Amino acid sequence: MSADRAPRFRRGVATGAGVAVGATAYLLTLLNYGADLTRTAMGIGYASNFFDLQARAFMDGRLSVPPGSLGIEGFVIDGREYMYFPPFPALLRMPVLFTTDEFDGRLTLLSMALAFVLMAVMTSRLVWLVRDLMNVQHPQAQREVTRLEAVSMGLLIALVTGGTTLTFDAADPWAYHEVYAWSIPLVIGSMYWMLRVLQRPDRVNIGWLGGFAVATILTRTTGGWAVCLVTVCIGLWLLSGRVGTGPRRTGWWVIAAGLGALAVGIAYNWAKFRHPYLFPLEDQVWTSLNERRQEALDVNGGTITGPQFFTTSFTAYFRPDGIRFVDYFPWVTLPAAPPVGIDGAFVDQSYRTGSVTAFMPWLLLLTVAAVPLLFRPGVDAARRWLRAPLVAGVLVTAGVMAYGYLANRYTSEFVPALVLGAAVSTAALNHWLALRPRLFAGALVPLTAIVITSIGAQMLVGFTEAAYTARGPALQRYVALQDRFTPGGQADLITASEGLPSGGTTDDLIVRGDCDAVYLNTGDTSQPWIPVEHRSIVWNITISSDTPPTDVRLGRIETDEPGYLWLTTDTRGRARFVLETDELVSTGYWFDVLPPGEARLGVRDNSDLGYAQVSSTPGGFLGFLRSFDYDESWVGSSVDIIPLPQSERRLAKAGISVDLERGLDPSVCGTVGR
Repeated sequence: MSADRAPRFRRGVATGAGVAVGATAYLLTLLNYGADLTRTAMGIGYASNFFDLQARAFMDGRLSVPPGSLGIEGFVIDGREYMYFPPFPALLRMPVLFTTDEFDGRLTLLSMALAFVLMAVMTSRLVWLVRDLMNVQHPQAQREVTRLEAVSMGLLIALVTGGTTLTFDAADPWAYHEVYAWSIPLVIGSMYWMLRVLQRPDRVNIGWLGGFAVATILTRTTGGWAVCLVTVCIGLWLLSGRVGTGPRRTGWWVIAAGLGALAVGIAYNWAKFRHPYLFPLEDQVWTSLNERRQEALDVNGGTITGPQFFTTSFTAYFRPDGIRFVDYFPWVTLPAAPPVGIDGAFVDQSYRTGSVTAFMPWLLLLTVAAVPLLFRPGVDAARRWLRAPLVAGVLVTAGVMAYGYLANRYTSEFVPALVLGAAVSTAALNHWLALRPRLFAGALVPLTAIVITSIGAQMLVGFTEAAYTARGPALQRYVALQDRFTPGGQADLITASEGLPSGGTTDDLIVRGDCDAVYLNTGDTSQPWIPVEHRSIVWNITISSDTPPTDVRLGRIETDEPGYLWLTTDTRGRARFVLETDELVSTGYWFDVLPPGEARLGVRDNSDLGYAQVSSTPGGFLGFLRSFDYDESWVGSSVDIIPLPQSERRLAKAGISVDLERGLDPSVCGTVGR
């Protein structure tokens, strides 16, 4: 291979290897180690269909979506319901939705996979561009890429594509995480084109920067505003003539690109909410249901945004102990408890949250080191250019730092700044180590360990997140793997109970009765206990052909307003089952009572749906009933379906007998802790 081709070849190999590692981590997490390309975060598909609904609304010429389709996330204004997410992921779906409705509500995973492609492309281009700019004073070093440097850059690309919160986000294919899957690579792409504009402010580069700015602000408002404002500042910098890479008048084009993108974002938000960037939380369905949200708005003057939340957010997102190691699978988890308000801050919602310091330590350390490298006096022009995208990356985080809502996914906001900062310091470190090849080779060993550890940590917490959100078979697999890999550690978590779970600590498992149910403690206050599985309930019923019209109450559903399961007979020798809840009354089909007059009614919990399925033989499907109830603060808890005692005398008089059958042992309960 010629001397000229070797550096390009090494760049290509380093990039390909790094992206391959990152893609493996991301896609395995996205698919939850399966092969379902239309997987949704929850079995019922909630929040995985939001952008499909918005796209369909656009196709009908509307901004509003069908009433009630967004559930608690809808904003009801003047009788119309709106989604607060900007529409870029919805626009991407429209070519598919124009041709078929078969994939409605099932495109989120594919969208997030496509977003990773953009992440891989723009991240790779950015880190290599930063590398070249950091070496601009050393033409020979800028041109040559040694084997050791190629390994170092490949490890960096693997880390930034597979070892950040985006891999955790991939665990849940729904709107909350899809916006980050797109907004982060779009911000990184904007940062790349900022540097290209500063290098050469021609129409092509300015056009790309403007396009990325528009896409960013139509994906996540806070990131979009940061990109647009810094783009305008770059335009002003060009106008000042202090950049010196092109005609000063090109600054007007850059300013126009930034202001134009900002105008698009403002116009869209204004059309829905009559505000440049905020949305009216008082009009959200969730606000009408949740007392905590109502109190938070009242305490914070009608908003949950403000500087009073900075200390709380900073502590949550940068605490050194923002990670938890345990002696049972998955070994690495988020902190055991959600963050709490500091200095009197009254937060709206708070979930278990890992910190940037603990989960992305090497990237954070490199970013901190990049600040003096770029901002010390007397640096060259190329390093001054690098200040602009770094400032943009930091500004992206302003929204979550002043937001009274804490969740692990919000640490995604820090990724663009970490990518740029890490690229700067890695380039500087590689240049210094190039003169010390033995030290360079030795340093790659711990660096490899850091990359593997960071990627593994994100994959493990992502696997837990997918199980907790999806429940059903995914959660059962999670608990079964815990038993397989660390049976001793899991045994210490298990306690027995005769009633519904209460109290407990994070990761606890409760086995109810004789394997009647298994529950897991999530550690989150919004829903501390979730069901792993329940034993089915089956009623065996015998009905005489001459049974008079009668109603038999078979079971009670222990929700806030109790519901009931009924057997009803009529004067024509027929029977049917009825499901009565506070939400509806579902009546089964009438069936003729034929000898020997046997019927079965079964209730099987589908915890991945959050409902139990009720069906009978004969009669067929009867309906669903909620297996969770919520209190006035919208804290979820499991509910019981209680078979009711029967008066044998009354049943005998009616010619009916009822026997309760023990359902099959739940699969997980039969193995855990034994």
